[in-house]
Amino acid sequence: MFISRRSFLIVSSLALVVCSPAPAPLSAANQAPTIKDTTKVLVTVNGQPVTQADLDFATLSRKMAGDQNPAPAPLLESLINQRLIQDFLADKKITVPAEVLDQNVSRIRSIIRKKEGDPDQTLSELGFPPEKLRAAIELPLAWNIFAGSQITPEKIQKYFETHREELDGTRIEASHILLKLEDPSNQEAVDKAKAQLADIRKQIMDGKLTFAAAAAQYSAAPSKQDGGKLVPSAYRGKMPLVLTQNIFPLEEGAISEPFQTPFGIHIARLNKKHPGQFSLEDVRSEIYRSLSRSLWDKTIQSLRSSAKIDWKTDRPS
Repeated sequence: MFISRRSFLIVSSLALVVCSPAPAPLSAANQAPTIKDTTKVLVTVNGQPVTQADLDFATLSRKMAGDQNPAPAPLLESLINQRLIQDFLADKKITVPAEVLDQNVSRIRSIIRKKEGDPDQTLSELGFPPEKLRAAIELPLAWNIFAGSQITPEKIQKYFETHREELDGTRIEASHILLKLEDPSNQEAVDKAKAQLADIRKQIMDGKLTFAAAAAQYSAAPSKQDGGKLVPSAYRGKMPLVLTQNIFPLEEGAISEPFQTPFGIHIARLNKKHPGQFSLEDVRSEIYRSLSRSLWDKTIQSLRSSAKIDWKTDRPS
């Protein structure tokens, strides 16, 4: 039950990586080192503190996972969530066997040694004593024990059956028509574009216009002269996920209702579906991770509804 390098990132964040813009370089006059109080309490969660040392360790974890400029706001939100889950798991009396925890502490120390040098010195400079390191590593291990008790083989089987085409390697060929928006927050413009595409869709379905001709005439997509064709893709493949999410549920030859993505407003046609070959056993671990993530999110949502979160410093934006 070792914790992987990816799990080490989860120890500190348990969230998606959110990068902030790189800061402008400091002038020589402004490069004097500042002394940071690692014991400073940034926020309390049901009376439990989140300190500057916790944030510094979370930042180090992100950097070792490849994010060289982690933003503090999402890291602090992740640390708040961790405090809530720690209390939740303690109430459930979930414990990690000491030998398993010892093995994973050693593994993490080895990763720190490779990336940063002496782990004791690195953690000391962060104000992160050994007991806090153990607690940080224990959290995802304890969560896995709890999640394993909740995610039954029957739930995994049901998830696979419900999401089979997303998981089994099914590939689709599709085309779309795109109307771009100058201001995506302008609801009037959004409604107008959707109405225009709804009318275009009706003309295509009534046989007054082919999809390819409509794409050439109206679409703002680069492939407009090629019938609006999208790159063939699996559910999580070369095609942006925001498109596959809307196209995969269609039957072959069907045209979607207008839908919005960060690119603009679309209608899409599913031209061809190529069945996949992956079995449940091929994707069981992926399903488990997805169900564990969903369980984590639902648990956090429930815990936050009654949590007392008290900011002791300016809340980062």
